[in-house]
Amino acid sequence: MAFTVKKGIVTAFSVEYISSSNHQDVLDEWEIAVIDLFLNAANSFGLPKSYGQIYGLLFCRDQSLSMDEVMKLLEISKGSASQGLRSLRRLGAISSVFEPGDRKERFVAEIRLRKLVGGFLREQADPHLEKGVARLQQIEGLLGKVGGQDSHNRGTRRHEILSGWHRQMSRLLPWVKMIVGKSDRLFKKSSE
Repeated sequence: MAFTVKKGIVTAFSVEYISSSNHQDVLDEWEIAVIDLFLNAANSFGLPKSYGQIYGLLFCRDQSLSMDEVMKLLEISKGSASQGLRSLRRLGAISSVFEPGDRKERFVAEIRLRKLVGGFLREQADPHLEKGVARLQQIEGLLGKVGGQDSHNRGTRRHEILSGWHRQMSRLLPWVKMIVGKSDRLFKKSSE
């Protein structure tokens, strides 16, 4: 994949070569660095690299971009762009906007940390916690069928540990959401 740049900078593994184009299709060096930052962040969370690239591009731009513009600027496939935009919208990281006179759907980045973290937790952490309850119940049922006393005791101890972790995470996530929400409001007050 390649980015079009003004001065020619290559960063990490997100840029393989540099091509030239007209001014509106050009990424500044700082934009490439920001895109690379979000690419690496997405990668560290186990998300596809394209999610980070798309979010990074939209984060850098004041104006909304269409899927075609995203594809052209990042030089990614229509499938990657479509899947990335859909997933990022579901996470709450981007929003669709419609501009007068433009029939294409356009996208902007959500830049409030509370919304980003809240969307990520809602889509990634909350479902795992919900599945965890059923899984813990299944483990408890399986322990009732264990023949050996040693295995039963070990399994019971591990089940208790896992149940404790699950309870702690269930209590922690609302606090994380609240703290992030407060930090977002504090940032607004300090910037006014």
